[in-house]
Amino acid sequence: MNASAPRGNAGLAAATLMLRIAGGGFLLPHGLGKLLGWFGGPGLAGFAAELQQFGFPSAQPLPLLLALVQTLSGLAVLLGLWTRVSAALAAVFIATTVVVAVPKGWFWMHGGMEYPLMWLLVLLGLVAAGGGAWSLDGLRRRGAA
Repeated sequence: MNASAPRGNAGLAAATLMLRIAGGGFLLPHGLGKLLGWFGGPGLAGFAAELQQFGFPSAQPLPLLLALVQTLSGLAVLLGLWTRVSAALAAVFIATTVVVAVPKGWFWMHGGMEYPLMWLLVLLGLVAAGGGAWSLDGLRRRGAA
């Protein structure tokens, strides 16, 4: 951190870092669970069955494509690499879980939308703010200056 940087800039850098750790740290293991079956995840075959259960097409390549989107966007958000685009892509993915959960009401304990909506808002915050100074995007900006 630059000691001469205004205090607000350090606060914004810290805030975006925390949002990236939360958002990317949430997406990445869930994506790897769908993609590779890690962390108790369903793997591609199980994810295809989940998609079918919710009325989505389950034929390949859709499960693979969605698992890759979640995994790669999670990693990119975590690192702050192409943050706005990565978070926007992830937000589209998460928005579908919000839509699926709407009929079950608000509370997540009953399958409602509050939990996925919270993650959607985290991702949309990163779309608005970008990766911040303490990100690979910030490093690229400083290198270009």
